[in-house]
Amino acid sequence: MTVIRKQVEAEDGKFEAYLAATETGRGPGVVMVSSIFGIDQDLTNMLDDLANRDCVALAPNFFWRDQDSGVLALPETQRAIDRAMRNDFTKTLSDLRRGIAEVRSHPNCNGKIAVFGFCFGGPFAWRAACDGLGIDAAVSFHGTYVSKAMRPGDQPKCPVSFHYGDKDDFAPPEELETVQKAADATGSEFVIHPGAGHAFTMPLNPHHYHAEASRKSWDRALQMLDALRT
Repeated sequence: MTVIRKQVEAEDGKFEAYLAATETGRGPGVVMVSSIFGIDQDLTNMLDDLANRDCVALAPNFFWRDQDSGVLALPETQRAIDRAMRNDFTKTLSDLRRGIAEVRSHPNCNGKIAVFGFCFGGPFAWRAACDGLGIDAAVSFHGTYVSKAMRPGDQPKCPVSFHYGDKDDFAPPEELETVQKAADATGSEFVIHPGAGHAFTMPLNPHHYHAEASRKSWDRALQMLDALRT
């Protein structure tokens, strides 16, 4: 497996991205939109896992425009929240489009692309599916404020899978109801994982990690990727 820190051209500069791929394996590409903490160890572990499954996996630093642009740790949660609140959604979606193009151009990518969004990244997975970014699958893991990214008449152009814990303090019942209605109306998948809270996919976040929910949601994402291998 090869891991590089790659510079990707944006409309107004360049941003760094973590790229993981094997030297010979060929398969679908995955662009990950991180949580509010950025490209942390949990995220790079998932990227490396995908690369070892013959995917081309990329995670851009979507906070590169912010003065506080680095990876943040759990004790810095408020800083991470503040940074996420300053994020320009439209510019980040444009960066996501550039990241998708970067992965698609990789020689080991078969041309099929999925977007995985975690927490902060959930709304971007939905918009990528609906806005003609040319992707083939989207997965939102414990997404935050996804309903705010939804618009009347939204219709994803690829399969979408939402995964939430039923004890997620950042996804109150009214949020889950709105997202589920949109999922039902568009034929998207909506899964509630009993006993799981927010950030249940993150093993290095011991207060939130939920092994069963993490495994089941990741297995579902891998199934969606397997459908993109032909």
